Amino acid sequence: MAVDRSTSERPAPPSDRLRRALQLLAEEARERVERHPLGHLLGGRGDVLELRLALPSALRPGGLDKVAAEASDSLREAIQGLLEHRAVLRPGRIVCLRCGGADCGHAAPAAPRQVFAGYGPTGLPRFLDLGAWLLERHDPRVDLLYRQPPPLLAAVATGAELTAGLLPPFRAGTAGSFRLHGQVAAGWYAGPGAGGAPEALAVTLQVVSSRPARGPRRYGVNVLGVGPQGEPLEHLWDRIGEIPWSDAVRWAQAALDGLTRSRAAQADDGAEVAARLDGILHGLARRLEKGRRARERKTRHARERHADGDRPTRMALADLARAPLAEVLVDTRSAVLVVLGDRGRAHLFSPEGRLVTSIRYAPAAIERRRKSGLWRPADRGEVELLRARVEEAAALEREPAAG
Repeated sequence: MAVDRSTSERPAPPSDRLRRALQLLAEEARERVERHPLGHLLGGRGDVLELRLALPSALRPGGLDKVAAEASDSLREAIQGLLEHRAVLRPGRIVCLRCGGADCGHAAPAAPRQVFAGYGPTGLPRFLDLGAWLLERHDPRVDLLYRQPPPLLAAVATGAELTAGLLPPFRAGTAGSFRLHGQVAAGWYAGPGAGGAPEALAVTLQVVSSRPARGPRRYGVNVLGVGPQGEPLEHLWDRIGEIPWSDAVRWAQAALDGLTRSRAAQADDGAEVAARLDGILHGLARRLEKGRRARERKTRHARERHADGDRPTRMALADLARAPLAEVLVDTRSAVLVVLGDRGRAHLFSPEGRLVTSIRYAPAAIERRRKSGLWRPADRGEVELLRARVEEAAALEREPAAG
């Protein structure tokens, strides 16, 4: 009898019993999170718990109790590990090694211009004005901070530099599994002061990690700082809209998520992990400075090109907004994103969301680029990120007219 292999090898859809079992497991996880003392750190985040389940094909008497106990232990360890990692990532605050947490009065800067300057001998966090910190490190660019208008400066510091002052007991203990791998201190940003006038603001973007009882380290970006009136950074969005460092942080977090899943992290390859962390830190600094320069390069000529009715440029935003996923491509040589519109229109956007140019291609030319692999299909994440960055750039361009 002939067998349709395409049908027989197709994975079967999950049964109703399996769906129900997973639903019950998810409900058990949610209830345990709600009962946990740190459960508020996961509220609404949609984090994924990785469980170890060993299910025998035949359950003998008493076997189900053993499997259930092992599943319960796995769930408990997964929740605990994730909550400990979230406890390390506390917006605006750093772990105080003297107090063993991020809730004490030592864990946050006292003023908006301050950045993290390293730990003291007994694990007490030190914060300094960004200019004073750069001067302490003999950074030759420090005088630029006091020009009008000042450029945005981003400086990288290693974890070894930031923890060099610790006494051996505190250096060895580092608050459980917490580890500080390095940071980028950046400023000045402008935030609204008490009278509405802009006020200088600095932030510290730290790469930190924690390690659960089982599995590789989890890496994340933690943002330290306070608003111009001492408000928490998470409340600053309500006053200034889009946070100016958000794109760079999203890029860094995506890179760190990839590192967490990498073979190097799984194998605990210290040299390769250190090299990748160094690359992420310097990439983050470049993106912060480049993002500021890109906004400042908005010229009248560029705005006129966007409004020019004789060029396909004026259709760029409209074509991007309505383009299906299949009509957004990535140039494999330059990482430029290509948005295809009607009548051969092609809009080239930089990865940061800047419109490079708009031109027209013959259908045959577009097809050749597709087939040769010069233009590959963009994935959904790349398209969504491009749209978000273009919307941010458009909002910034409208601000002068609105004022």
